[in-house]
Amino acid sequence: MKRCSIIIHSVSGNCFIIGSYLQELMMERNVDARLYRVEDPDLHIWANTQETTNDFYEDILALPVANTSTLLKSDMIILGSPTRFGNTTAEMKTFLDTTVPLSKDQSLESKFFACFTSCSHSTCEGAHTLSAMIYWAQSMGMLHIPYGVHEDLDSYDQPVAGLVHLAGKEDSIRPSDRLGKEMETYADILSAYIQE
Repeated sequence: MKRCSIIIHSVSGNCFIIGSYLQELMMERNVDARLYRVEDPDLHIWANTQETTNDFYEDILALPVANTSTLLKSDMIILGSPTRFGNTTAEMKTFLDTTVPLSKDQSLESKFFACFTSCSHSTCEGAHTLSAMIYWAQSMGMLHIPYGVHEDLDSYDQPVAGLVHLAGKEDSIRPSDRLGKEMETYADILSAYIQE
């Protein structure tokens, strides 16, 4: 069975919710989907000051921490990060920086890639974060699988590159049923590339 590693950084819990649901959807489609997190030494501070972080604090910490071995064992890699000033978080960037040796020997070349983000302000802001993650994947020689355009869905305001969740002020809006339909569509697309 082909392996899909979903690697998230989650502060408010929204990327954890999306990643968990995407894992479930991929498993339903006969993909060995595994959920990982990047290291965040400050998560306990957020959990003490922000209720949305506290909701999923233990669940996030229970996830295994991703490393370069995780990437090498994967047939598909999906990154999920909150948006901070139109980019990934510092924690996700720190993780991606550890992969420099893999870019030199191109050991991730031809692996499939997808991405998602959760942001406060606008889909456009989130699209910048998707672009940053796609740029990393392309520098690794990976094959980006975009979300695409889906006019058959009730709402098709997603960027073509991946999925964006609008969390609103203080990240308090959780992923909705509408995003669920979009995630099902994306899971159909992604799983088709690695189903056996």
